[in-house]
Amino acid sequence: MRASLFASVLAMSVAEIATAHAGGFAVREQSAYGQGSAFAGMAAPGDSISSMFWNPAAVTIVTGMTVEGNLTAVFPRSKLDVDLSRSTLAALGITGNGGNVGEIGIAPGAYFAMPVNDRLYLGISFNAPYGFSTTSDRPWVGMISHLDAEALSLNATPVVGFKFNDVISAAVGMQIQYFDVDIATALAPTANPPRQRLEGDSTDVGFVAGITLTPFDGTTIGVGFRSSIEQSLDGTQTFDIPVRTPIGTIPAGAYPISADVTLPETISLGLRQRINESFTMMAGMEWTNWSRIQTVPFSGSPAGSSLALNFDDGWFFSVGGEYKFNPEWTFRAGLGYEISPITDEDRSMRLPDADRVWASIGASYNWNERLTVDFGYSHIFVDDAPVDETTSNIRYAGTAEGSADIISLGVRYKFGG
Repeated sequence: MRASLFASVLAMSVAEIATAHAGGFAVREQSAYGQGSAFAGMAAPGDSISSMFWNPAAVTIVTGMTVEGNLTAVFPRSKLDVDLSRSTLAALGITGNGGNVGEIGIAPGAYFAMPVNDRLYLGISFNAPYGFSTTSDRPWVGMISHLDAEALSLNATPVVGFKFNDVISAAVGMQIQYFDVDIATALAPTANPPRQRLEGDSTDVGFVAGITLTPFDGTTIGVGFRSSIEQSLDGTQTFDIPVRTPIGTIPAGAYPISADVTLPETISLGLRQRINESFTMMAGMEWTNWSRIQTVPFSGSPAGSSLALNFDDGWFFSVGGEYKFNPEWTFRAGLGYEISPITDEDRSMRLPDADRVWASIGASYNWNERLTVDFGYSHIFVDDAPVDETTSNIRYAGTAEGSADIISLGVRYKFGG
């Protein structure tokens, strides 16, 4: 049985990447200021121009040339509690769970805004709005479906804003986005397995738009829109096959491939309400059209590869509060709830996404009238969620268990105004 099972894996694994499905891979960590309140109300700008990521109309809050930089470290933990009775490779004595597949990630964000006059404003932001990185120990029960996976995007977003009056401001801008994907899977269940790797990248453009309303003193409402971006990836599918390990009929080597994928649009709603001179409440909601992404075929693949993702839409809700303790210190906290675009039927350890709760705290310190330092911390409680995936008739199953800790630091500097 062991020999025939091993042979069937060798013969069939090349025919597809996987019948795997991955979760949403948006990067929410774009602001230390927002991190401390679970990003509650970030589309309704407060004191930080990092709100430009959610609503470009935040460019109009500045009174002088302003810059802001943010750096966030994400420490994820995600492991699979394997059900060996439903995992095919257990029959070969392979029982590993892949270890902690999550890898430490760094998310940057930088912002610039300036008034041209009392009506017109210019700005630009630099962000990484999509990305993830997972890697599994080898050998493990799901190695035919996942060894390593990475996605990365880099965005430059110039914007122009206009303040119509003290009540209404609006802005539009262009997204210039670079997107890169790298996915590796095993072709046989061995300690040093033959493998296939898909790599591709692309650069394309989209747009952003937003509006802020201040109907009453102390009340700010914001709506922001980030468009979808159609990326046409060009890259290679590489078959790394050791000598004397025949895999089907495809020889080792690199083959040019291409794929089209549309990264989704997002609508963000935000509300800030000042309660008194010291205390402000915030609330926010985001919708992301992940259901745009279903199955991604790879043109030119000698194996006829495709990647079945089958996303649903994603939702995020958050509430928070901000307390101005004194002229130097402001403290904030918030809670968020995220509905994952991954269903129980479509989850894999490539990206073991599930519904989650965010708990955040943060603070800002006004060093002087020009310099402010922001700090944010979040702990994410990820729901335990079932995984049941089959690739080339090789199945693995279990329960994904996850959490994450996030630390964010930001600096704001105002040159004048």
